[in-house]
Amino acid sequence: MKKILLASIALVLAVCFTSCSYEDPIGSKVTVYPIITLNGDAITVITEGATFSDPGAVATIGDEEVELTKTGTVDANTPGVYNLYYSAVNEDGFSAEKRRIVIVLSAAPSTVDLSGTFYRNGNPNNVVRIADRVYTADNAGGLSLSDPSILIKFTFYNIDDTRIYAPYQEDVSATGIDVESNIGTIISPDNFTWVLYASATYGTAVRNFIR
Repeated sequence: MKKILLASIALVLAVCFTSCSYEDPIGSKVTVYPIITLNGDAITVITEGATFSDPGAVATIGDEEVELTKTGTVDANTPGVYNLYYSAVNEDGFSAEKRRIVIVLSAAPSTVDLSGTFYRNGNPNNVVRIADRVYTADNAGGLSLSDPSILIKFTFYNIDDTRIYAPYQEDVSATGIDVESNIGTIISPDNFTWVLYASATYGTAVRNFIR
């Protein structure tokens, strides 16, 4: 019996030595992503001809400040919307990015008053003027009032009496929708259009509002 048992053990060892192989454990590595912190506000609104000084940003990886890359420029003498991007990359190739939006408004007093109630498909959107070229809207998507939890309420700007824009804003509905508009068009004091970049509820349709 002992001979049979010893023979069996010897056979197992022989097979293992000839066919079993050691597999290296799967390697793992912790990577620390860059963090970009803007100096100043993410949205800056100035009047045409004013001086714009970029407050910049800081990039860190862990406790160490690292090189930051900036792209984009601002022409403070030309009304429009400008984007400045700040980015950094860690040693493993993982990146992070932050954006600053700079809105340059025409210095001329606006001749277009967009305050009042506008309609899209019969749905009201109440627009309130809070300063020259600065407005709020309480149903920016022009949706039915049957579900008020998804109605978008935000601030937008009349850039130069021909263009309007709503910068990126968070939690603009009761359900927490974030939104930004394209640079929309003022067709007349009684008619404007824009596209909203929000949740799937809104899509990317051109939204036409008529007073």
